[in-house]
Amino acid sequence: MELQMGNNGGDSGDEHGASNSGNKGKKAYHRHSSQQIQQLENFFKECPHPDEKQRLQLSKELGLEARQIKFWFQNRRTQAKAQIERSGNSVLRAENERIHCENLAIREAMKNVICPACGGPPFGEEERQLHLQKLRQENARLREEASLDLLN
Repeated sequence: MELQMGNNGGDSGDEHGASNSGNKGKKAYHRHSSQQIQQLENFFKECPHPDEKQRLQLSKELGLEARQIKFWFQNRRTQAKAQIERSGNSVLRAENERIHCENLAIREAMKNVICPACGGPPFGEEERQLHLQKLRQENARLREEASLDLLN
């Protein structure tokens, strides 16, 4: 159930804070009846953005002020958006968990990698870094040779 600001003269629903003497300008909270909420929900399914004419019609049918209808729809749209975001977040969380498990499996498999050339153990980190350095030097030498060939 939604909590709404408003005053329908106290003819339906629960009123909280009957004494408004301390809250100048604020109206007591009004809880809509389950029948009112059901009608609002049914209308929301058909039209989540009612125009002013539709809001006035609903207010007459439900015995509520047009502002109450307006705020109810604003709150309901916000609630629907939050539900969609939560469902999207759970999908992303599941995907993240799947990728994390895949990542762990790949890391575990990398511990058991063998050299494709000789079938022995792979390079250690130092050997790998040395090999990368040699490849970078070779690339630099080849770039220099290519630039010299272009000049000639």
